[in-house]
Order: sequence, then C-alpha cells, then structure tokens
Amino acid sequence: MSTTYTKKVLPLSLLISAALLSGCNSDSNNAPTLTGETAPVVAENSLTVAQYTATDSDNDAITFSLSGADNSLFTIDQSGLLTFNTAPDFDNGDTGPYVLTVTATDSGELSDELSITVTVGDIKDTPSLAVVQTIAPDYSSSEVVYMDGETQQVDSGYYIKDASDYTLASYKTDVYHIGRFFIDTITKYNGAEVSERDTAIWSFSTQDSQDSISRNPYSLVSLDDTKAYLLRYGSSQVWVVNPQADNIDDFKVGELDLSSYVPENNTNGTPSPAAAVINDGKLYIVMQRLSDAYAPNTSYVAVFDTATDEEIETNANSDDTVKGIPLEGLNPLENSITTGNDKIYISTRSDYSNTDLTLSRIEEIEPTDYSVRQVLNAGSITDNVSGFIKSAVIVSAEKGYFYTSESVFVPSFHEISSLYQFNPTTGEITENNVANTGTEGINFLGLDNANFLWLSMPTPSAPGIDIINSETNEIVNERLATNLNPSTIRFLEE
Repeated sequence: MSTTYTKKVLPLSLLISAALLSGCNSDSNNAPTLTGETAPVVAENSLTVAQYTATDSDNDAITFSLSGADNSLFTIDQSGLLTFNTAPDFDNGDTGPYVLTVTATDSGELSDELSITVTVGDIKDTPSLAVVQTIAPDYSSSEVVYMDGETQQVDSGYYIKDASDYTLASYKTDVYHIGRFFIDTITKYNGAEVSERDTAIWSFSTQDSQDSISRNPYSLVSLDDTKAYLLRYGSSQVWVVNPQADNIDDFKVGELDLSSYVPENNTNGTPSPAAAVINDGKLYIVMQRLSDAYAPNTSYVAVFDTATDEEIETNANSDDTVKGIPLEGLNPLENSITTGNDKIYISTRSDYSNTDLTLSRIEEIEPTDYSVRQVLNAGSITDNVSGFIKSAVIVSAEKGYFYTSESVFVPSFHEISSLYQFNPTTGEITENNVANTGTEGINFLGLDNANFLWLSMPTPSAPGIDIINSETNEIVNERLATNLNPSTIRFLEE
C-alpha cells in the first residue's frame, strides 16, 4: 500500500505577516495609542503642564517615560500627568520653549510617543495701577488719585472739583470722570501716559435736550473700544455711547428702555438703575426700583443682548409683566453686581428702615436659564446684629469676599465695616474680619486682575487704600495714604 503526500505552499503575504508577528514576540499584540497636547502653554508659577492618555487594545499595562533635550525639568507619573519639577517664573526668564518626548510603552515593549513643546505664559502677580476718587469729609470738594500698587507710588491732585458727587469708570487705560447729581457730565482721560492725564480727551453732558431735571449718571460699562452703556440713575433710558466720538452728536448712538420697570409708586419715571455688568455678550442691569418715599420695591435685573441691544425675555417669573429677573434681596447699591465663574452675583443692602438682615443678600444668577440662587444673607454671619452687606467680589468658585457696614452714632455718626471671605458655591463664610477689619469703615471693595483686593478706608486720622493679597489675606506693605476720603476705585489694564 502506498501513501501519497500533498505539499501545500502558503501565499507569500501570509509568510511575511507571520515573520512580522514573530519579530514582535506576539501573534496579536498592538502598540498603545498616546494622546494629549503637543504644545501646551503653562501659566507661570504652576506645576501642572498637561494630562496624557494611553490606550491599549490588548489591555496591557502602560508605562510612561520622558526623553528629549529638556526632560530633566519635568516628571510624568503613571497616570500620565506631566508636571514641572519646579514651578517656572516668567519674570526670571523661565519662558521656554522646552522640548521633550512623552512615551507610552506597553508590557509587550511596543510604544507610542509624542513630541512636546512647552511654553510658559506670564501671569500678573503684582497689584495693578489704579485710579481712585477721593472726597472731602465735609463733601465740599474732591480730587482723583493715581496709585501704583506695585511701586506704592501715589500721585494726587487730579481733576480737583469744588463738589463731591463724582465717580469713576475705566476701560483698559481710559479713565472716565463722571459728575453725578446736578453735575451731569462725563469726561474722558488717558490714564496710561502721565504727561497726558491732566488733559481731557473730551467732555460731554449726560442730559438729553428735553431733560428738565438731573438724570444723575451713575456708571459707564464698556463692551469694547467703541461701545459702552451709560447708566443714569434718574432716568429709565440707558444711553448707548461711542467712547471714541469727538463730539456729542456722535457720542450717544442709542438707548435702552427700562420704563417697564418703573414702579407704580414712583412718579419720577425711573427704576433707579444702580449698577451693571457685561458677561458673555449680555448686559445685566440691576435696579433698586425706589418709591417716591425712597422705599425699595422688588429689585429686578434686566438682561440685554449687546449685539442687538434688544432686551432678552428671561421667563424668570411667569406672573409678572416684565422680561427681567426678580431678586429676593432688596436695595442693590452702586457696585452691587459682579461676575465670576461665568455667573452673575448681586449684593443687596436691604431697606434702610428695615432691620431684617435676611433681606441683605448675595444672590447668584445662572446665565444659562436665569435662575436665581441665594448664596448667603447677612443673617448667616455669626454674631452679626446690624451689619448689612454692601458689595462682593469673586476670586474663584471657592473664594469670594464681601463687606458689611453698620451705623455707629457715638461719639458721632460713622460706619464700622468688616471684610469676610466666603465660598460662592456653598455660601459658607470661611473667614471673619479678614486683615483685621472690623474697627474702621470701608467705602469700596475692588478686585484687580492679579486678584489683589483694594479697600477704600475713610478713617479720619488715616484715610487711604489697603491692598490685600487674596492668597494670604494679608495687607501688602503699608496703607497708601490719601489726602481726602477714598471712595470708588477703578483699575487700568493694558
């Protein structure tokens, strides 16, 4: 019996594939896939660079490693988090670019890699240049002061007036000096150039030709170089203005109508717009809505689209006849509205004749649906019996500050104010009497771009500005002295 053997020849493609798999020490192993930023920009004084992710279809264990020219400056942990070994300081020349390679290797010794170029960005970490309105204790005169928070230099004697009802607004390095009740003017200056600070670029009336009473301009809120909104406390019409205009005819370019918010018990025709802020292309205007007897009605926030200047229907309350957002707190004052964490925060003082601290609040508006949430009220403050919230600033989702003031009548009338740190998300008050406040008055609370707090302190024996580092809650250097009592503070930023 004979046996026949048949020889079968494998195709060349299969032989090549088998050889390749043999060279990889596996019949099925696949290399991992590495993803992440290839050109991250890191804020100075920060350790974290970027997060890298490696996936492996074989579920092999992944090991991250670094190589390249600058790899010794960095560390990557086994979660893929790339960090500096020492936080870079932009001002000391730690700017990059730094070049390195991130590699992800699986247990089968297959790998993927990314070439990374890291640069460092500058973060402002010193106090800003500020402009401060100061007022005589007897309200007979006023002047403006420029202050450099970094060098502690104080330059006084600007815009001296024989009246006190003046305030300030700023945009970039432009300064706007606003004369309010029965003054009704706005004047623009260049705050960046010391030699030009005294020279007015323009000065316009804030009255319409038909106005027979003072419209009391309160604030200028800028959208950009060519568009801003002028709130007039004594009017239901907010002016839309062009700050680049060189004559009054080109200055006022439109109006926003707030007449629907005038309360029935107000015959002056104004909803008393007190403050405004712009966030994500929307203008939020908060109104006191005072009666003829100066008692606050329900406060509202009107919202306008800055692209069209049309009021937005917020549908915040289906029972009213207006488009805006009603608040629970009463009597929002000047500088009562601010932004932070892409939300809007409003502080309310409450009725001056009402001792109910719970109506003095910090409330949060969620811009996506215009819902309102109480963050805290003055009744939440331990041992507080008569201090009402005046204004607040937001540093982050976990950190904000507000101050309260209470009236004291001995030996003469004055106010005592306290600064508090709080968590805007939870409403928890995390520190009382920050920087040993609680023995003097506070006229204004501001936050600059480097997150330094600026407080106007009208102490008779030592008026001036205290600058507080929000990281340490300690006063920076000495109080910056002023000749008159400081009030409004605005910042100049390039």
